[in-house]
Amino acid sequence: MITGLRRWLRYAIAVAAHHGGLDFIYRKVTGAGLVVLMLHRLRDAHDPYPLSLSRASFRQLAGWLGERHALVDLEAGLRALSDVRDTRVHYAITFDDGYRDNLGLLEADDMGGIHASVPAVVYVATGHVGGETIWAYRLQHAVAARRQDRLDLSSLGLGCFDLSQPIERDRLYQQLPPRLKQFPPKQLEARVDEIAAQLRPDPASTQGDMLDWPDIRTLDAGGIRIGAHTRHHVLLSRVDALAARDEIAGSRSDIDRATGIAPAHFAYPNGGAGDFGERDVRMVREAGYATAVTSIEGINRRDVDPYRIRRHNVFEERYRAPSGRLSKALFFSETSGLLGWLQARRAAA
Repeated sequence: MITGLRRWLRYAIAVAAHHGGLDFIYRKVTGAGLVVLMLHRLRDAHDPYPLSLSRASFRQLAGWLGERHALVDLEAGLRALSDVRDTRVHYAITFDDGYRDNLGLLEADDMGGIHASVPAVVYVATGHVGGETIWAYRLQHAVAARRQDRLDLSSLGLGCFDLSQPIERDRLYQQLPPRLKQFPPKQLEARVDEIAAQLRPDPASTQGDMLDWPDIRTLDAGGIRIGAHTRHHVLLSRVDALAARDEIAGSRSDIDRATGIAPAHFAYPNGGAGDFGERDVRMVREAGYATAVTSIEGINRRDVDPYRIRRHNVFEERYRAPSGRLSKALFFSETSGLLGWLQARRAAA
């Protein structure tokens, strides 16, 4: 009941601010800004994680941004912030991890070639290129293809789950990932292997979920910027300095070797305030990257640290009205308008 009430209140504020002119006034008062959208996957299939957006929804969001002439590439958006004459709010699009469905960013042109449908940066975890999918989706595959419904996670303090029940599967996806992220990388992978062994999934491979190097070169040739996301998608705060340096600098070398272009952009895996620190920011700078993005939400202003760029997580249900339709008012008010300001104030209280 409370969740439903809050959803309606959020929507009502967004509609009033968007259509009543308060968002317009807020943007005029606060001045230039850069909203960086963080996406992961373009697919229509149900995703238990807040990571996927359907292609139709993506086209709709991109269309709204196009109508406002607000969509720019990341570098242009940062340059605009440094131009005191430019007081607009721009939007940039980024994708994390490197899933094969990111090829949906390309479209055919009238001459038979392919090009990017929108400017975007795709950050790839180079150790997963052409290989095993990142652990969260390995876990989803194991649950979907399970031959055993009972899952005992008492060793993790989570008790038992009956995965034949949808509510129990939802509980698993809500409670398990935060617990797994507490482990160092090798222990995390071992825990996922143990869970898969319990579930005894049908031997369906997860190969093919990730981009391979020819795909990445195709994206690059089509105008999509390729960024680095470490080699193995490790939370940098969970590894020592030697491992962190290898993950940060090594992923840049991998991309340079495969594409002939050293990436200028980096994304911290998971990207929360506790997932990277000053050491990692310094290593990113020393490795030669020009920017680094986080998953800390907020709009970037003129004083933005280029190695701590904020982003908004975008997924299928986030900007939907209570009716179920994608809401332009919710999208713009939350990302760059009054609703976003109110939410930031509430979070800081």
